[in-house]
Amino acid sequence: MKNIILVSFLLLSSQAFASKFVNIKKLTNSTLNQSAVVISNHENITHVAYKKVLELKANGSTLQEMRQKTVGQALHALCTFFDEGVGLSLNSNDAQGALAATNDILYSTDLKLGDAKFTSILTALTNASKQLEVEIYSGSASGNNTAGEVLGIYDVKNNEIAIFSNTNCGRDD
Repeated sequence: MKNIILVSFLLLSSQAFASKFVNIKKLTNSTLNQSAVVISNHENITHVAYKKVLELKANGSTLQEMRQKTVGQALHALCTFFDEGVGLSLNSNDAQGALAATNDILYSTDLKLGDAKFTSILTALTNASKQLEVEIYSGSASGNNTAGEVLGIYDVKNNEIAIFSNTNCGRDD
């Protein structure tokens, strides 16, 4: 009985700071949605989801930190094998930020600046970064024999997230 109470407490406490979101089919901002479609159709992107944030509830001293943790939470939900964590950085909303995010999501590929496939994601992220009230997060995630590069585009105005990963999540390789 003591173990059941302990497990219940842990489940409740882990949800105490969990943002709530639902899956959506497309993003409200048409430019962001077009960028997301380009990224999601890329052959190296293995997992994609679009989410509407219903409640922003995460540990953080600023709203930006809360949004960053919410993107990490959404990425963990996308691949539950990311149990060792999701490490994200906020990229600047300029050409350098778009390039950094592109390099992050394509890190484990042979694609480099100048390649057409690399350029397609870079262009999509450049277009996304020009939108007002958009935050672009990128980094890596790992856990349970799983590793991957991750990307999140947070539309602050519409409380929507597009998340992407380039990972072996769910495969035995």
